[in-house]
Amino acid sequence: MFKQKISIVINTAIDRTQVYDEFEILMSNLVKEGQLIGGSETSFISGNELISFQTSLEEDSLSAAYFNHYTKERIEKIENWCGAKIQYEVIGQTPRSSICKCAQPESYILFTTALNDSGQLDCGTCGKVVPLYRLKQLSPQDRSDIISWEADYKSCDGLQLGCVVGERWGTKQMSDYRSQLSQYGIKICNRIRELTGVQTFYYLHNYRHIPHRKDIARPCPSCNGPWLLKEQWLGYYDFKCDKCSLLSVISPVTA
Repeated sequence: MFKQKISIVINTAIDRTQVYDEFEILMSNLVKEGQLIGGSETSFISGNELISFQTSLEEDSLSAAYFNHYTKERIEKIENWCGAKIQYEVIGQTPRSSICKCAQPESYILFTTALNDSGQLDCGTCGKVVPLYRLKQLSPQDRSDIISWEADYKSCDGLQLGCVVGERWGTKQMSDYRSQLSQYGIKICNRIRELTGVQTFYYLHNYRHIPHRKDIARPCPSCNGPWLLKEQWLGYYDFKCDKCSLLSVISPVTA
């Protein structure tokens, strides 16, 4: 991942609050497109310069080639207001890379956790993160739906990890394929498959006290067919139903 400095010098008498608000909306647009990750950090003004430090998956995540028309229009507006161009500068990088480099993934996996700070879509070939902006078939609304699903999932996972308020509800949302959260995610998976032609799997959380023999004997919750794998897929998934595009794992607290 890369730390990016996004900035613009204000060379006109434009109201700074107006520019600042528009700049913050631009950062939000970039988050919704997957060009920035981890949510949008607050921007600030230093002298005549408006600055924002953000995080991206790749060095070129902020390339104009990935901008949608909303982003392009907002950038043009801000630059006209300020009489200057927005500057993008990579100022740091994490020492490890978890970004997919596959030319064509065999499948995708919609996956996140409360602690995830990278992406929402994993490659079914290498298991690493696929930046959303690479899927040019997706519309701005499609990407926004994925970001919204991620926020909802992390909220449910936070309740489960907190173990105080809403733990059972949050766990059920992540574990039951019929839950509102799961149905939202499965709908997104179907949409990605429809647009890209690539099968997209949905992960079902499994953390419960259950006998090991009973856990591994359970069928796919959707079609009731067998889905236990002989060996883990991508070094993590124990259950995989190609028919229903569902994944899961053996509970880590089985007896």
